[in-house]
Amino acid sequence: MEPSLSPIRSFRGHIGVVQEVVFSKNRNKLKVLSTSSDKTVRIWDVETGEQEHSLEGHASTTIGLTVSMDGGRIVSGAGDGKIIIWDADTKEIIRSLWHHTDRVICVRFSPDEKRLASASEDGTLKIWDAGTWELVFDIDDHQADVRTVAYSPNRTNIASGSNDQTVRIWNAATGKQQTQPLSHDAVVRSIVWSPDSRRLISACNDGQIYFWSAPTGAQLGLPLRAHSNSINSLAISPDGELIASASVDRTARLWTSSTRKPFGRVLQHATQVCTVAFSPDGQLVATGNAQNTICLWDISQESIVMTNAVSPPLVSPASNITSYIDQPSASSYSLSVSSTSSSDDLPDRIELPSEIVGSRDTASSSSPSLPPQSHSHHEISSPVRTSPPVELSDRIQAPPENINSRDAAASPSPSLPHRSSSHPQIPLTSASTPVLASPPKSFWKRFPMFNRSAASVDSKWWKFPRISNIMHRKHRNVELQAGPNDA
Repeated sequence: MEPSLSPIRSFRGHIGVVQEVVFSKNRNKLKVLSTSSDKTVRIWDVETGEQEHSLEGHASTTIGLTVSMDGGRIVSGAGDGKIIIWDADTKEIIRSLWHHTDRVICVRFSPDEKRLASASEDGTLKIWDAGTWELVFDIDDHQADVRTVAYSPNRTNIASGSNDQTVRIWNAATGKQQTQPLSHDAVVRSIVWSPDSRRLISACNDGQIYFWSAPTGAQLGLPLRAHSNSINSLAISPDGELIASASVDRTARLWTSSTRKPFGRVLQHATQVCTVAFSPDGQLVATGNAQNTICLWDISQESIVMTNAVSPPLVSPASNITSYIDQPSASSYSLSVSSTSSSDDLPDRIELPSEIVGSRDTASSSSPSLPPQSHSHHEISSPVRTSPPVELSDRIQAPPENINSRDAAASPSPSLPHRSSSHPQIPLTSASTPVLASPPKSFWKRFPMFNRSAASVDSKWWKFPRISNIMHRKHRNVELQAGPNDA
């Protein structure tokens, strides 16, 4: 089983599936807001976990949700196409918008909060003036339901994702399409922008996360196979270093945006995860699931936690001799392979490269880790035969397991040097090896009687037959000397 993080708090009160969650900071007090199939918008106190208020004004499932930066305005979209703007302080309805004819899946404020974008299953993307609430643009270029929308942080572009398996980028000022549609392999469920507005990240029903260049519309590398089922929601941390994904496969996962590798432990749920959001400081994550519950997770300590446990079937035989090779070169790395044991875990086809997660600023860790993708794998010469490389997927190959500690102290056990000549060689002796006081004597020189022979014991002509002749001759001389005395 994969290591999983435990939530620090759970918010219960909804009587329907939690559709979306967002964080809000109003009067320096951190809150979580949520929409649900129970037709309400609820406000929760993060510190106490208590529900503060329930906004009731929708006649159908509340889905899309966004909050102004100051926390003063709340906007919710519903299954009947209605959008309501709420006053966060008085909890009163400021305005209702009825232009959509089907479910409003996503609503987002522009960074300057002068406009509001709404995406609907009626196939349209609508842009509203957030001061007058008049319709500014009505975009219907998508060929199917529009499921997600996001403003670029620099306010110049809007991106929308659709059931037509495309993401489209629009000029925020003119409403004109900026690039060719960004084609995906499945329905696009969620999109986020990088803080510099140069990258666009999208998630689909195929469980993959795609990366795009916003200026050119070019795809950046291969998609990340993040989940075994549809991804319902994406979120990006305020600093842009982490991505969070929530899936039908009952997990939410964290990824480093630069390396696309897992970060920390999996956020495991008992049912599908519908939504995910980061807190303003990036230290907390909120998720909403189909069990009507909101979970709060503290990810501030995940920088020192192993992402995945080693899978027993994939462990190299070398792992059984850790006492022998526990001190290889400090520049070598070890592999931890994702383990799947239950029917709800990820199948083999899912690409989850395992790593020991370091801090976001790549501080060094005492735990073993995979090298960055831009570096080649280091090899350790070993007298022990290791297993062949383990194939994780079509594109990820893990080297045979090497056991090491990057910051390990000296050990009396013999160490295996790196192939590089700069590393020390294997010592000939160790603390446990007896040392002779003086060089051992030649075997024959241990017997004085043979040293009196005319032939040197070190001579190459010295043979066992000659020893026999000398002994026989001496014995015969003794018999001759004894004979006359006896007579």
